[in-house]
Amino acid sequence: MATNGIKIIDGDLAHDVYHTFIDLYDAGGALDEIKATLWQLQADNDDFDDEIFITAYALALWEIGEFNAEIIQQVQQIIARGAFVRYLTEDEWCPVEGRKRQQVLDRFWTKINQPNPKIRKRKVYKLQTNFVFDEGDVLAFEMPDGSYRATILLFVSQYAGQCSYEFAIPTYVEPTKLTIDNIRAGEIMGYVYAMPNFPEPRLGFNVVSIGHKHLRGIANKFERIGQLETSEAAKCCGIQSSATSFDGSALSFRDFNNFLDVKKTAKTHPDKVFPVSILL
Repeated sequence: MATNGIKIIDGDLAHDVYHTFIDLYDAGGALDEIKATLWQLQADNDDFDDEIFITAYALALWEIGEFNAEIIQQVQQIIARGAFVRYLTEDEWCPVEGRKRQQVLDRFWTKINQPNPKIRKRKVYKLQTNFVFDEGDVLAFEMPDGSYRATILLFVSQYAGQCSYEFAIPTYVEPTKLTIDNIRAGEIMGYVYAMPNFPEPRLGFNVVSIGHKHLRGIANKFERIGQLETSEAAKCCGIQSSATSFDGSALSFRDFNNFLDVKKTAKTHPDKVFPVSILL
């Protein structure tokens, strides 16, 4: 069971339902199509997850002014079952949290039984097209201590008007500037993790995320030394760190590479270090 807080949007499933709804709505999706997509998240749910799902879905409908008798009946039924309150009170031995959750549900019930005074309209976000660097770019840079390192721009992500660049973390740390061949033959840091409903563990690559505006201000610190043609599988994050300055990004690279003080390699730690060729 994923960790959930007592708020309506306060946990993995609630965030998935609500933000998937809003993303599809802003993209121009019809309500029937959105409902069909979301209902896939409700498969095999128990009463606990049903409460999370239905209340998050109901909130999204209420916000866009599409609330109806069918969903209000579902909310009424799920609140009456009291699965989340019972779980907190009886299974987790947290009666105070159980009462707080009930208060949240009571306020939510009052809220959705009133007309929404400010209907949320579909939002159209401007996409960034003038990129600082391109996906697959290999960049060399000098650390504050004088050593040279490198990074690979795995992908550029855009969400709700925000653009960010996801930089991979090769293990190269040398006193001299590297070449594209050094990187191509080198290793990269990642993380193997399990996902629900996937039979096999998945591989995500450790990244340092830098926003478009911040990257423009420090772009001169990086030297483009070539480009790799990466696969779609490379666009999968493992552990993520974010930075808003060059010093911050250098710190992230240093901290990640500190894990290599014991000479971890793809041979000795195959679940943390991988050949760069796996990206291609």
